[in-house]
Amino acid sequence: MVGQRFGRLVVTAYAGRDNHNGNALWECACDCGNTVVTDGYRLRHGSTSSCGCWRREVSVVNAHKNPAFVAHIGSRAGFGIHDGVNLQASLIPRRNNRSGVPGVSFDKTSAHWVARLMLRGHYVLNQMFVNYSDVVAARREAEERFLTPEVERQLDAAPDSRSLQRVLAVVAARKH
Repeated sequence: MVGQRFGRLVVTAYAGRDNHNGNALWECACDCGNTVVTDGYRLRHGSTSSCGCWRREVSVVNAHKNPAFVAHIGSRAGFGIHDGVNLQASLIPRRNNRSGVPGVSFDKTSAHWVARLMLRGHYVLNQMFVNYSDVVAARREAEERFLTPEVERQLDAAPDSRSLQRVLAVVAARKH
């Protein structure tokens, strides 16, 4: 197989056997200059035809054909992080949240409830409580004190942000 071409790859040397399936492994030089070791079966059947450069090139071309992608190039609005604060992560519970309140968890080791709130990389709340109602109250108080001004500030900066609208809906639902 040495010297044979498969797509953008030219086989340069035998590289041993695959421990999982026993297939021969081959070192190949790609037209882009990279070297890759791949399975002979994948080479012969066309599953591997480059080092990955071809897939990257196709992805870039396809992404730039998508008008929605092009419209959001350079925009940070889709990430939900503004000035180091991710309000969605701070206010909307994840699916695997067992306490029902974001930033509240139960520490089995100490048998206490823990309330946490991080703002710009620093914990502004990191306390343990015995009662669930106390921990929820502390978390809500910290949200009101630290996150409400942040929501208002970010809303003034980007009033049409979908992520902020979602956060506002969650905050409004809690108040009722």
